[in-house]
Amino acid sequence: MEAGDIAIHTPERLLRAVEGSGRLGPEALANLERWLTAPCMDAFAPEIQALVDAASWEELEDAFSARLRVGTGGIRGPLGPGPNRINARTIGEAAQALSAFIEDYGHDAKYAGVVVGHEARRQSREFAELSCRVFAANGIRSHLFDGLRATPEVSFAVRFLGATAGVQITASHNPRTDNGFKFYWSDGGQVVPPHDARFMQLVSDVDEIRLTSMPQARAEGFVTSIGGEVDAAYLRSIRGLSTTASRSAKVVFSPLHGAGSTNVLKTLRGEGFDVVVAPEQAEPDESFPTAVGDLINPEYAEVMELPVRLAESAGADVALCSDPDADRIGAAARVDWESGRVRILTGNQVGAALTHYLLSRRRDAGRLMGEDVVIETLVTTGLIADIARGFGLEPRDDLLVGFKFIAEVIGGLEDPSRFVFAAEESLGYLAGDFVRDKDAAIGALLVCEMASWLKDRGATLPMYLDDIYGEYGYYKNALHLVELRGATGREAMGEVMLYLRCEPPESLGGMRVVGISDRLGEADRARYRMGGPDDVVTLYLSEDRRSRVTARPSGTEPKLKIYVQHYAPASAVLGEVKARVDAEAAAMGEAILDRCGQGLSPELHREWVRSERRVV
Repeated sequence: MEAGDIAIHTPERLLRAVEGSGRLGPEALANLERWLTAPCMDAFAPEIQALVDAASWEELEDAFSARLRVGTGGIRGPLGPGPNRINARTIGEAAQALSAFIEDYGHDAKYAGVVVGHEARRQSREFAELSCRVFAANGIRSHLFDGLRATPEVSFAVRFLGATAGVQITASHNPRTDNGFKFYWSDGGQVVPPHDARFMQLVSDVDEIRLTSMPQARAEGFVTSIGGEVDAAYLRSIRGLSTTASRSAKVVFSPLHGAGSTNVLKTLRGEGFDVVVAPEQAEPDESFPTAVGDLINPEYAEVMELPVRLAESAGADVALCSDPDADRIGAAARVDWESGRVRILTGNQVGAALTHYLLSRRRDAGRLMGEDVVIETLVTTGLIADIARGFGLEPRDDLLVGFKFIAEVIGGLEDPSRFVFAAEESLGYLAGDFVRDKDAAIGALLVCEMASWLKDRGATLPMYLDDIYGEYGYYKNALHLVELRGATGREAMGEVMLYLRCEPPESLGGMRVVGISDRLGEADRARYRMGGPDDVVTLYLSEDRRSRVTARPSGTEPKLKIYVQHYAPASAVLGEVKARVDAEAAAMGEAILDRCGQGLSPELHREWVRSERRVV
């Protein structure tokens, strides 16, 4: 059947036409039937009709063959009709499920209510208000921000207002086609196992979504607006983290059409930094008009390109770019004082430099203690842990991916003031105890202060990193992303993860595999289902475990993530060490990608070969 062959305008006839096409699997057909025949789904019929008219069979199969699942950051995905897409139905189900979650905690929890915020993406305000309407219909109060806000401010507001939970309508760093529902519990952190599984079960159990009108919800006192008071307290707390009075660094900043103007820009200007804002990306815009394709993730060099070019022309010391919901911050820095060239830094490099800087400042002020805590995830550079140990600390460096696990550790500390810094390789940084998620404004403040402190001493961030390598040894960290969309892509990812577990390679890139770590328990391996935070396999290529390859399916995007880390001790000729380690790490990456493809059936191998790939 070709695009344009169908001109059906009733749900029943549309369903018969789709069934007759033979292009959808039984699960997708069953879900599609429900979405076309249930009275509460009437609004989606025109969107489904448009997909059928365009013969978008792969899109329909992916949208209707599965249900959105809880990942490392809640529920997120492309906008569109279907249970595996973000739309009014799936957002309503998430809000209804969270209502049931809160119901278990009684009247006081319902009265304390839910903080609700949103970023700039399409339909974000609509989904935020929809969530409030669902909460109100379930007898739960909402504290609704009066406009777009950064995601970490929602985490802050939950703690500041003593709320039971928080919801941010966001897809974070996902493509601009996406949106999502991210939620926090009363500690300001995202829910962790087993509570995330409980929430997902509640989502699956939703049949009826209770709903009231927004005017009625406001009139009955279930929805109140928040804004300036929370903003002031949040920004005051961030500025309280200042580590130096120097403001010598000149800064270029891009909010990338997102919420970074509400937290990053206000923080830096409030602290007296000279900030040049990228004019093309200054205003919030749901269409993200300067996006490179659909990419709006500052982990990618092409997304950082505009602020980097502006920094070089403006003679800036630092270029910063926040992602749309301003919890991540990308950074680039002046290389030297002669060329004016600005180099993009990875999340691992920024995290390592900030760890060394913060511990140095703490030690020099006489405040460093053996109980101080530095935290990172298991796929973040081992250099952070080495630095922490060099300062006499015992880092937490074995956490599963997701800042919710970092928040869980912070929440469990006997003395939260001993928490110094946390980082994850995907541009997430945190200091302080008032936010329980990564925060672009906190990261930006600390990077700009570090750059100022270094500039006053005649150094740049890349120079500082070389000094750190000279002391601790050189690490090369690279992330290989393999994009595998749709049901077939998910099947391929699952087969790759099983293959690595059942038939691990004996060597990679000429290096022998000396150990394997699988975060899945034996029972979970026996009844394997792809996904989940513990679906992680690590292959060690050195006895000290500094050289390693880790594979995991993304919790938020249709991608397999393969993290390569390689290490060599310090040498008098750092440039030669870097070149050798970089080349060996590249060989490791090529070898693991080749190995992953070997375990696939011919059909899935074709999917693997045609997958989109990039190295970060």
